[in-house]
Formats: sequence, structure tokens, C-alpha cells
Amino acid sequence: MGSSLALAGTLQFGTSHPTLALAVTALVVLASGSLLMTLFGWGNRRFDVRDKHCYIGGGSEGLGLSLACQLAQRGAHVTIVSRSQAKLDKARAQVETHRQSPSQIFQHYACDLTDPSAAASTLRTACRAHAGAAPDSLFACAGGCVPGLFAEMSAAEHWKCMEWNFRSCLNTVHEGVRAMKEEVGAGRRKGGGNVVLTSSVLALMSFTGYSSYSPSKYAIRGLAEALRNELLLYGISVHLFLPATIFSPGFENEQRLKPEITKKIEGPDEGLQPDAVARELIKGLERGDFYITYEPVGHMLRNSRAITPRNNNVVLDTLWGLAGTVVFPIWRWMSPDGEVRKEARRIAQAQQLGSGAATK
Repeated sequence: MGSSLALAGTLQFGTSHPTLALAVTALVVLASGSLLMTLFGWGNRRFDVRDKHCYIGGGSEGLGLSLACQLAQRGAHVTIVSRSQAKLDKARAQVETHRQSPSQIFQHYACDLTDPSAAASTLRTACRAHAGAAPDSLFACAGGCVPGLFAEMSAAEHWKCMEWNFRSCLNTVHEGVRAMKEEVGAGRRKGGGNVVLTSSVLALMSFTGYSSYSPSKYAIRGLAEALRNELLLYGISVHLFLPATIFSPGFENEQRLKPEITKKIEGPDEGLQPDAVARELIKGLERGDFYITYEPVGHMLRNSRAITPRNNNVVLDTLWGLAGTVVFPIWRWMSPDGEVRKEARRIAQAQQLGSGAATK
């Protein structure tokens, strides 16, 4: 997937910067949280995928491929699905290099995940190698970002982003969830399993340049929040991954299309490679988190948006929420709103100059 946000780069704290105190606050929050984690012994829960079937939509490159390799390294059976057969062939070869046992089953299927019938058929086909059993974990990683200004993009382009991100996400997991539910109802599964939806920190707060992208990520967040509650009935865990900038294959194209004002708001590009982001996702699954964030901006956004339930870690979430309550209203006023106000003044001045020239 493409990058999503580089907010951390905009929080630049120099010794004379008015937000220096906010940086100190954030550091205190981090130190306090780490101390509490140590004192109370809060640790990781086991995320055991050995001999389990992990099905990944969007697994031919970027986050999905890195995740596939790391799950294979842990002994999982891995199925990757994507639109491009050529990319899948290369990805499958890369996954093979992480094989731990001859008994591991690796599969790859070319499929347009925006097509619900094709997506459902592909999942059922992948399950045949596992005696028809539903996957143990479903990962929706397909999608991408095409930034632009709202009125300068066509309505069709906006809907295309919704199809590319939300529709592919829903189709990736829908048939798998149905199969999991049926197995629980028939007594063939005692519950368990994971549904992991990839969204973005831009599902927590958005700004200029992402009007085509953020709605699809908010939709994924809404789907995850509904499923988290609904699938408790079947003992199925749901997780929402909210990554920031990922230096994926689509990142360069995204930067090329990104409006200049969006680049100003975001500041310097500070992100992670797909391998590092995949590791953070797995860490979140090991902790049993519903909302999975891994860097200060994500933590503060997650806890300053009145998100419920705050069940990752009550104490840490409260501390991050306090920090976010201080930092982000000021940041938003200074950067996104400030840049837009400056751009509005620039446009108004240009219009005045043009009007003046026309009257001469």
C-alpha cells in the first residue's frame, strides 16, 4: 500500500519553538508508560501461527508481502492474493525463502478483490488445500493512495479509491468470516481466529489532499469497529491496523501526485519500510490490541479521538490521550489549518491582482 501520513515530521521542536513543552510532555508520557509496563508486568500474548492458514489480500508487494514472509518464517501456511500474476509469481518465490518446514503450504492466486464473486471463489479455492477449512487468520492489506484536491479530481476518481480500498478490504474477509461463523455453528471450530483490516492513521484525522483516500479508510475503521463487536459471538478476534507512512512500491507515485500544500502540512517524509511495519503489526497482534498503532503520532491520534473501547492498556491509553489532547489541537491550528489559510490568502491576492489587471 502507499504511504499514509508523515505527521511526525511536522512536529519539529527546536529550543526556541513554542511547542517545546509539548515535546517534553510526550517524552514524559513515554517514560511513564514504559515504567508502568515494567512495574506491572504487562507483556505480550502469544500469536501462534505455526501450522495455521493465513490468508492475505494484497500480498504481492509492500506490507502484504512483508507480512507473508514473516508469517512463513513463523511456520504458517500462507496464501497471497493480488491482481497481478507476474507480481504474485515473484512474491511466491520470496515467501518460499522463509519456509521452515516441507509441510508448509504456500499458495498464490490472481484475483480482482474489488469483485465480490471472484474474491469469494478465490478464498474457497485456497481452502481446498486445508480440507476445506476456513483460514485461521484473514489479512486485508490491498489498496493504495491517489492524493489530490477534491474539486480537481473527478467524482469517478473518488469512487475508484473507495472501490480500491474499502471494497477490496470487505471482499477479502467477507467469505472467510462466513466460513468461520459456519464452522463455529457446526461445532467444527471452537472459536478463535483473527480478522485483520488495514486502515491508516488518516482514518483518525484527515486534511487537504486526502479527500479521495481518507473516506475509504474511515469506512474500513467503521467496518472493523462493527465486526469487533459482532464477531465476539463466535470467538473471532478483529484488529484494525493504523499505519503511518510506509515506503512501499507505490510511495514514489503518491509523492508525484501529492499537492504541494499537502507536502507542506506533512513536513519531511518520515516512515518505515514494509518489513518494519509488518513487524509492528505482528507485535500488536501479540498484545491482542484492537487498534494497532506503533508510533507517537498514531498513539496520540488514537487516544484523542474519543475512540472506544480503550482496551489496549487503560493506563497507557489515558496518558497518550492526555498528550494528544494538548498536542493536536495546537498542531492542527498551526499546520493544516494554518497552511490552508495561507493558501487561501495567496489565491485571494492572485485573484485581486488578476481583477486589477483586467480593469486597466
